[in-house]
Amino acid sequence: MIDRDSRNRLAEAFRQYASGRITNDDLDAVAVDWRDKGAAAVKLQAWSLYSDLKKHYVGNRLLPRSKDRRTVARCIAFLHSDEEYYWPDVSLRIRDMLWNLLMNILTLGRWAKKQQEQFKEAGDFEVWPLSSRSQLERVAKRPKLLAGLRRPKV
Repeated sequence: MIDRDSRNRLAEAFRQYASGRITNDDLDAVAVDWRDKGAAAVKLQAWSLYSDLKKHYVGNRLLPRSKDRRTVARCIAFLHSDEEYYWPDVSLRIRDMLWNLLMNILTLGRWAKKQQEQFKEAGDFEVWPLSSRSQLERVAKRPKLLAGLRRPKV
């Protein structure tokens, strides 16, 4: 399921955060419809971009050509697309987290390793949140931002 409003709000917040116009708290406050697995996954990924211990602006954390900046760009492009999210669901429900903790203890960590392997096998992790290079190329061919206007041939 794709919730266009959620994706648009989150994409705009990502753009504003990456450009230093809003704080990490503002980005974290953006509401998404959790039934849109793509929007939910991107929102969870945002946590890796900032410290949630204090309110701050991005500063120099997203330097040009950095891995985090490329990830943010892919997330924004994904959110503006109508592509489905094909990666395994990552849940933050307390019940699921407790289950995973118990299984990790009982299997001496093999449970987490197996889940990590399943996640990596689901697609090309270098293009996450997209699942494949072909999906990335499809999104790149139809940009929503800075696409310019098509001019009639003269």
